[in-house]
Amino acid sequence: MYFGKKRTKEERDQSPVNKVETEISLDSFLDKSSLDVVYPFSWEEFPDYIESGDNFIRVIAIVDYPKVQYGNWLSELKRKKGNITISQFLQSSSSTKMIHHYNETIKNKEAELLKIYDPLKRKRLEQQIETANRQLDKYLQSNSSFIYQYAYIYLNASTLEALNDLTENITKTLIKLQMKSMIPVKGMYQAFWSALPIGENLLGDYTYKESNTEVASSMFPFDDAEILHLSPRSDVEGINKDTNSLIAIDYLDRKNTLNQNMVVIGTSGVGKTTYMIQKILRYVARDIKVFIIDPENEYSQIVEHLGGTVVHLSSNAQTKINPLEIFSEEISENSETLTIDLELLVKDKIQRVKGFFQVLKPDITQVEQAVLDSVLRNTYLNAGIFKYSSISEIKSEQYPTLENVFNEIEKLKQKDTDRFKVLKDFYYILESYVHGSTTLFNGHTNININANLLSFDLKALQNEADVQAAAYLNTFSFLWDEITKNKTENIKLVVDEFHFLTQNPEAAQFFYQAYKRFRKYNAGAIAGTQQIQDVLEGTMSDSKNVGEAIIGNSYTKVFFGLDDKGVEDLTDKLHMNFSEKEKKLLSRRKQGEALIIHGSQRAFMKVELTEEELRLKDPERYEELYGESAMEVPNYEERIQMTPSELVEAKNFLYD
Repeated sequence: MYFGKKRTKEERDQSPVNKVETEISLDSFLDKSSLDVVYPFSWEEFPDYIESGDNFIRVIAIVDYPKVQYGNWLSELKRKKGNITISQFLQSSSSTKMIHHYNETIKNKEAELLKIYDPLKRKRLEQQIETANRQLDKYLQSNSSFIYQYAYIYLNASTLEALNDLTENITKTLIKLQMKSMIPVKGMYQAFWSALPIGENLLGDYTYKESNTEVASSMFPFDDAEILHLSPRSDVEGINKDTNSLIAIDYLDRKNTLNQNMVVIGTSGVGKTTYMIQKILRYVARDIKVFIIDPENEYSQIVEHLGGTVVHLSSNAQTKINPLEIFSEEISENSETLTIDLELLVKDKIQRVKGFFQVLKPDITQVEQAVLDSVLRNTYLNAGIFKYSSISEIKSEQYPTLENVFNEIEKLKQKDTDRFKVLKDFYYILESYVHGSTTLFNGHTNININANLLSFDLKALQNEADVQAAAYLNTFSFLWDEITKNKTENIKLVVDEFHFLTQNPEAAQFFYQAYKRFRKYNAGAIAGTQQIQDVLEGTMSDSKNVGEAIIGNSYTKVFFGLDDKGVEDLTDKLHMNFSEKEKKLLSRRKQGEALIIHGSQRAFMKVELTEEELRLKDPERYEELYGESAMEVPNYEERIQMTPSELVEAKNFLYD
């Protein structure tokens, strides 16, 4: 194609023969590089994918959805790595037709149910009836109307192998989310155009699904940053920084919360302790029993102010928890299939005591532990424990103590010198805990556990690292046994600075085994630490990383500010993925700001104490902000009294 003035035949004839006519090509005006981007240089269709230039494309069609929707349920799919696009179509449906359809379905299926005796067919019919009833209920309650719903997942990769891997990954996630999918073999061309944002749905006849607007709305990404499960028993965690709404979690809702365990991680001064004190205040207000292990004496003041009990542990404290006493008939490992008798309970306790001894002597050898196994058994035998059939028959004063273990080892001096030589170093270490300056662990248990709020202060031991770690383990073991006695009462155990339990393999193993079984006893552990590096370096007796195990077993994770090394460790060692925005928030280390992750949901959170919580926790700050003495309890009831006009309106209000 050429541009220029068209000449007559006469003009052409009169032109010089050697005159060169100027011809201008269209190609010189066009930007071909831009065209090549818009229109790929190659396009080849295969039955289940398309190759376009350097791209391999596949579209997955969704043909069925889960029967029950819940907030942000699709977030796991939305957060998948890779070139993934979710395309959706919504088309209005006749409510009259849909009501008639569900009404007829219920009548026909219920009639059919009367004739069916096969269990599998009956269950399928019952589910179909339940689904139809649910749809009618939603409509009759004016919560939703009916629509047709279509969804496609567009996948793009640089190689066919990468495309297949991405497809397999997405398919597994869809199965987990209870979404039924199909790859439209020999219909990839239609699927490709249906997934593009041009309003063309060429596979509508094969992918439509009757739905209601409430379920359909849950597929949209607008609630990505929301964690809001409100119920009378929900924990209000803080304020959502992005949406300014509440962040609330119902930890007792087992459909949406796998377990009540939580880790709270953050460097010093970022608000970790304030957040945990706030949770304790709110649990006490709801009459939930709370146990606290407090290595830094950060909770004693608030516990005493609330009328709780603080146990101050020191090297020569009169309060004792006997490491050898058996407090519960539950054993460390899963005991559902085992018959529990006193023999088994003693064996389990011996394993736990050996873990305790490992904290007293970190370099204890396998040979030493083997000899101690025999010594401990003889100690229980000589105390007469095996003559009882149940621990309920045994009083605390009848259990052996560390002094009995020491005396049992001393017997080996005369009876078995070879075995004594193996335990010689441990013998002298144990002597300091029995007859020396540290007698915290030697004696019979004399703690009153009846308080609803009980805290163990370990700060006096902070200059004795091994003693503090041993006291931490002994206290945790004691409280764990108390929790296992009661499977019905909801109990919270706050284990602050839990890195003390991760430094010794046996202690870490016991901590993890107990931690992952809290759910069984309707309890939850709130494990906090500012020493994330220590946690991530700790290993259990089976060489597994204890930090990864504990954090991985916590359905809720709260990350306050961390240094760059902490963020890198979480990413590299725990394979946790943080967006750039999340990394900036964590690195900024702004007080009271945190990233909260609940299952697959995550949000930026601002922790703010209420007026009453601030009065209880920080009286000086309260007086500074409100100009009132923290000693005087404000009259909150007076503040919420209705005005005369509100009273009139309330009296005239008509209830449906």
